[in-house]
Amino acid sequence: MSQKFPISKLTLALLTLSAASLTQAAGLDRSGQDIKGFFNPGTYAEIEYAYINTDVSVNDNAGAIANGARLGITSNEDEYEKGVNTGNATDDPYTFARYGVKTDINDSISIGVFYDEPFGAEVEYTGDNAFVSQPGKQTIVDSSTGTAFPNEFINPAVLDPDYDKNTNVSVHTESWTGLVGFKSNGFQVYGGPVIQKVKAEVHLRGQAYGPLTGYDANVNKDTDYGWAAGLSYSKPEIALNAALTYRSEIDHKTVVGERVPLLDNDLIKSVFIGKYNELNPNDIITPELAAAIGADATTEATVTTPESVNLNIQTGLSEKYQLLGTLDVRWVPWSDFSIVPPLYNAYSKGAVAGGLPLLSYDKDQWKVDVGLAKRFNEKLAGSVVVGYDSGAGDPVSSLGTIDGFYSIGGGVKYNVTPEWAVSVGGKYLKFGDATGQLPNGSIVSKSEDNDGYIAGVKLSYQSQ
Repeated sequence: MSQKFPISKLTLALLTLSAASLTQAAGLDRSGQDIKGFFNPGTYAEIEYAYINTDVSVNDNAGAIANGARLGITSNEDEYEKGVNTGNATDDPYTFARYGVKTDINDSISIGVFYDEPFGAEVEYTGDNAFVSQPGKQTIVDSSTGTAFPNEFINPAVLDPDYDKNTNVSVHTESWTGLVGFKSNGFQVYGGPVIQKVKAEVHLRGQAYGPLTGYDANVNKDTDYGWAAGLSYSKPEIALNAALTYRSEIDHKTVVGERVPLLDNDLIKSVFIGKYNELNPNDIITPELAAAIGADATTEATVTTPESVNLNIQTGLSEKYQLLGTLDVRWVPWSDFSIVPPLYNAYSKGAVAGGLPLLSYDKDQWKVDVGLAKRFNEKLAGSVVVGYDSGAGDPVSSLGTIDGFYSIGGGVKYNVTPEWAVSVGGKYLKFGDATGQLPNGSIVSKSEDNDGYIAGVKLSYQSQ
């Protein structure tokens, strides 16, 4: 094929379609950590904005946990009974921006910087269901006597009309990736540092969380560092570009403020300590330590954002019809990921030897997108793409309500000038059904028939 098929003309409308990873993908994955702009020849810059709107709800558990009390929890999935629908737990639209710039220093060396928001979550349950704290609702049962205790026995704050009674979680990250590439005979080796910021809040409410209702965790903002590296190959005369990129884990050691309201209750606190010592004989709570245990703690914890591998391939399919094919594959080992706040973990040792994480996943994520793009003329091009995200295991966390998705989308790109272009696109996502569970395996919800869409716009500049 000849230079009638230059890759610079066909990088086009695949724009914000990669933003399908921005919301409700496996684990906390959001942006897909795309650096495709780095492989454009010459000087290239882009700024992208996406709007994500999802309708994700669950039905809580109307089943009984013990002695006939309906607490929104069952010990296994067979005992689950369909309960109240929570309404949209992702009701607030999610917006996302990313940008990047690169340039070729000479024929052999390229440099670039790219910003994105790789991991995140925004979930809030509202209304009258097992994820919203309400005075008078039975929340725990004393199995020895059959006595059911209302929510305010555990967490008196629910009697305050101004108290936030909704389960909600917010996780936000930002990252800047600096890259230097060295090219020879079509191959390029590239890599560089990654700066990442992270902050998070988790608030557990309602019957579904039993003795942990009212739990709060605030993860202070932290900045830490990792790296990215990869290998690419390009053959411009056939619009071929293939890249394999690895990103390292990043450890965030940060201050975590936690609250477990039940530990302000002396009666329940003594029961907890007795069970803890029974289950953890090599790590018992002494009377002196017991006197120091309270509902609030400020400690240091490590949150590790996961490593990942991205494979991106695009190639010309037809010079006559000006067609380009694309394949994007992403792998993230979410099965290695967990968040273990110290007070939460210590309290959970009263129920399970060794304790439990606040959040973890069973499986790794595989995400695949296949696209077809066509240039209609010198100014206009368009594309379609279909995708699949495997999810990170089912059952899922009660704070993550779907198990992967299928998607379909399209976009157009218009070259306003030979250097400047505007792209717009959209994508529809059909989320997989999932069962929600607590870290101890108890079942608290099920989700069905959830979906969402993404719309985006990108402004780009390229000169050679």
